[in-house]
Amino acid sequence: MSHPKIAIVCGEISGDQYASLLALHLRKIQPDTEIIGIGGKKLSQSGVKIIAENPLSGSFGIYSVIRNIHQHIKFLNLCASAIRKEKPDLIIFIDNPGFNLNLAKKLTDFRKIYYIVPKVWAHGYQRIFLIRHLFEAAIVIFPFEKKLFEKEGVSAFYFGHPVIDLIENSTDNNDFFETTGLNEQHTVIGLFPGSRKEEIEWILPVLLKAGKFIQKDYKVCFVVSCADENLLPIIKKIIEKERFHCSVWTGSPHVIARVSHLALVASGTMNLELALLETPMIVFYKMNRLNYIIARIVVQLQSVSPVNIICGKKVVEEFIQNINWLKFNRVFSQIMDKESEKRKTQIEYFKSLKEQLGCKNVSERVAQFILERVR
Repeated sequence: MSHPKIAIVCGEISGDQYASLLALHLRKIQPDTEIIGIGGKKLSQSGVKIIAENPLSGSFGIYSVIRNIHQHIKFLNLCASAIRKEKPDLIIFIDNPGFNLNLAKKLTDFRKIYYIVPKVWAHGYQRIFLIRHLFEAAIVIFPFEKKLFEKEGVSAFYFGHPVIDLIENSTDNNDFFETTGLNEQHTVIGLFPGSRKEEIEWILPVLLKAGKFIQKDYKVCFVVSCADENLLPIIKKIIEKERFHCSVWTGSPHVIARVSHLALVASGTMNLELALLETPMIVFYKMNRLNYIIARIVVQLQSVSPVNIICGKKVVEEFIQNINWLKFNRVFSQIMDKESEKRKTQIEYFKSLKEQLGCKNVSERVAQFILERVR
């Protein structure tokens, strides 16, 4: 096939980033590849023809999805119709299983590959059989997932974790210091409240409250990472409501990670990015009470941070739902101390985590695999 047509379907900001990297490498390897997509700003900026724009806001928790079910169904039907009209040779579904699996069910007459598969080892194991039925191949991002999927008859492939490709190599922090008014002598605490509207509304107030406790004992500066400029009004409104003095950075979160002495972060992919940059962290997780009760029943994991899940032990401290602030103060002081064993242990585990996640150019290897399949 000399002129392949590939569709990429993604949701949420991290999925949009991975989709963008994949699209760039597909074109780099085979420039005449026609790529259409359902995604957001990053995918669009990579030169992909967007056939349906996913708002990428991402519902936070099961209850939130149910509450917005009519909107989800409407968008689902719009996407299915748009893809049928385009008739791609192959569809690549990236992460976002709640939406993607439902869309895949509507497109049974198309060739499909799932990239960044659902975490069936944490919850919803039955999805593995749906993937076997709907997809010709699955591209996994953790080494242990390959055997798990193959055991159930799924054609599974592992090339490493694409989060490695997200880490920017630039170490030029001049813009950061000019924008925030800080300098290299300041001790910076990075606040990473997540990339979804509801997630930020629940977690940012907790991070700011943690900041108030820290201010009592430490002279530090706080900078909030804004993952998407569309989220800036929400972040500013919460900061104003909490009457907390801090800067907001809308550039690359890796810039904050590099200058931060320590990070307070929502559970998610950003935990892995911080670990790859060897930035010590404390992880937070908070949501609507009903969502939390459902999650506790459904999710079969002791940890929420992907760092702890991959390492198989509690490397980073997690504060979930109802925060014990006395414990937080104690943990913070331990990790804040440059010479503490707790801080040194985190950094040692972060180094070993790099080896577990594989080497660079994951997206390029995935793109090569996809083009070989479509041919």
